[in-house]
Amino acid sequence: MEKIENYVKFLTHTIDDFRNFFKPDKQKELTTTILLIERTLEIIGKALEINGISIHVENRATKEIFTYTNEIKQVILNILKNAEDVLKERKVANPCITITTKEDKDAQVIEIEDNGGGISAYILPHIFEPYFSTKDEKNGSGLGLYMSKTIIEEHCNGKISAVNGDFGAKFIIELKEI
Repeated sequence: MEKIENYVKFLTHTIDDFRNFFKPDKQKELTTTILLIERTLEIIGKALEINGISIHVENRATKEIFTYTNEIKQVILNILKNAEDVLKERKVANPCITITTKEDKDAQVIEIEDNGGGISAYILPHIFEPYFSTKDEKNGSGLGLYMSKTIIEEHCNGKISAVNGDFGAKFIIELKEI
C-alpha cells in the first residue's frame, strides 16, 4: 500500500509539472541547473528506468539563474526523450545518459550526452532546422529541437548546440547567470 501511495503522489506531481508547462502567464524564476534536471527527471526518469537506460548526473554548478523554468525543463525533456528513442532504436548495450552541470564564465552549462553512437556528420548541421527529422512521419514532426533552440536562444537569452561526444550525441545548453 505504501508503494502505491508513493506512486500516486509521484504521478500527481508529474501531472502538475505537465500542467505548468503550458501556463500562458509564465514568469521567470530563480533556480539552479541541478534543480531543473531533478524536476525533469521526476517526469521522464521512470520511463528511462523501465527501458533499462541508466542516468548519471554530475553537478558542478551552484550559482542561481533567473529564467523560465518550465520552458527549460521542456527543452531538457525533449533532449532526454530523443536520446531514449535513439538508444532504443539502436538497441545499445548498457544504454546510458550522462547529464553534467557546470559553471563557465557568466553562464551555467547543462551537458546531456547519450552513448548511442552520435549523429552523422551529414545530419548534425541540420538538427535544429524546422521540420527536419530523422524519424518517420508518425514518430516525429521535426519541431522538437527547433522549438528547443527557440526557447533557449530567443526566450531565455541562452545558447544551445550539439556535437558528437566520446560516446554519442552531446547537447550543450548555456544559460546566463543573474
